[in-house]
This record gives sequence, structure tokens and C-alpha cells, in this order.
Amino acid sequence: MAELRWNPLINDWVMINSNRQKRPNMQEGCPFCPGSAKIPESYDVMKYDNDFPALSQNPPEPDKNIGECKIYKTKPMYGKCEVVLFSPDHNSSICEFSVGHIRKIIDFL
Repeated sequence: MAELRWNPLINDWVMINSNRQKRPNMQEGCPFCPGSAKIPESYDVMKYDNDFPALSQNPPEPDKNIGECKIYKTKPMYGKCEVVLFSPDHNSSICEFSVGHIRKIIDFL
């Protein structure tokens, strides 16, 4: 199930997506380390489509029957999820990046 639900208590839409439970845990190694999965051995800044997106460009229709009584307004969750990697060094901080590298990040986004 992936849908937006109107929450009248906070007066806003809330994302509900049970498919996110299928994401792998980080105990099997880091999927963002250089040379693993979709990550090349060397890069400065890169992005790729998220393998476990919360949003979809072709979302399914929301469940029209939530229990016996319909208490939430629902609508499909449209969107695109991407993973953006700013540096191959997990322990780095943006304050440690050179001005040139920060410029690459800004231009990339």
C-alpha cells in the first residue's frame, strides 16, 4: 500500500507506504560505498534512482476501503526518489569539502 492520507489533526497530507519495509538493512554492507552495487569505484558527486522509492511516477490507486468506515481522504503518491551521494567518504562533512566540490554539489542539484 502506498498512498497519501489527509490527516485532519495536523491539517496536512501524510505519506503511507508499507513497501518501505522491504528495504535491506545495513548489516550486509554499505550500499553507498565505492565499488558496491551501482556505485562506481571513483566519483565526486552522483545520483541514481532509489531502489526502494517511497514515491512512484506511476502509483497504484489508493485502497478505497480502509476497514468498515472510511475516515481518511486518500490520493496517489506521485513523485520520484533519487539517491544523491555528495562524496565517497562517509565520514566527511560538507564543511571539510573544498569550495570547488561544494560548487559541484550545487550545480549538480
